[in-house]
Amino acid sequence: MKIEYTLLLLFLIALSNITYGGIKTIEGKVLDNKQQALQYVSIGIINKTYGTISNESGYFKIQINENQLAYNDSLRFSMIGFESRLFSVKEMFDNRFSTIILIEKIESIPEVVITSRRLETIENGTTINLFPIYVQLAISEIPNQNLGSEIGRSFSINHKNTIIEKLKFYIAQNNYDSVTFRVNIYSVKHNKPYKNILTQNIFVQVINGKTEWISVNLKPYNIYINNDIIVSLEWVEKSEKGNTLVFPLARPSAATHYYKYGSQNK
Repeated sequence: MKIEYTLLLLFLIALSNITYGGIKTIEGKVLDNKQQALQYVSIGIINKTYGTISNESGYFKIQINENQLAYNDSLRFSMIGFESRLFSVKEMFDNRFSTIILIEKIESIPEVVITSRRLETIENGTTINLFPIYVQLAISEIPNQNLGSEIGRSFSINHKNTIIEKLKFYIAQNNYDSVTFRVNIYSVKHNKPYKNILTQNIFVQVINGKTEWISVNLKPYNIYINNDIIVSLEWVEKSEKGNTLVFPLARPSAATHYYKYGSQNK
């Protein structure tokens, strides 16, 4: 039996301000192997809160308190459809401006067994929010370093060949002219996100400070699932104007919620 799912997300975001002192800057641009700029590349220090996303010109800039770094810290560049690359933070500091080349990755398409059985549509998630928590996602001090933050929740999948056909998430407060998110869907290992199962990028743009349920049509992407998943939104772009982006967490909730501040953090 194939099951079609609509996923509903409500998020908890916990943020803390960065303490400054001994600030150093890493900047550069990211290109593909055809020398074309790559937008929306996730860039950050592994397992640290420092990170950002490349812009439409492939440009990135990260400001780092070097007192919070370890000698062996690494900077990772990653994007769906491309091979990830690692560089030592020291190496990046030594280069005043770095040009990073990402190589396109050949993805194998998983085998899907199609049957003629009747489809059953299930909505997985909740729109009931009895005791919500509201938390501000935007950080005004370094506005581009909130980019790459990621929030999501777990979903139980009870049938093989389940089709994910729609995603819905709620924005409580938003005064940006435009914000863009990347949808990520992970397999689960030890109750944590493991591998991103998507082979192409899925972007969602929200304009005019919209605050409501946002619906994303996932049917064109033919996403078939056999096991439990974690679905998240990664904040990849924002307008210059704006300083408030608030998501709620639904309470009570049987699902596990996840938050990552820093594009390459845990």
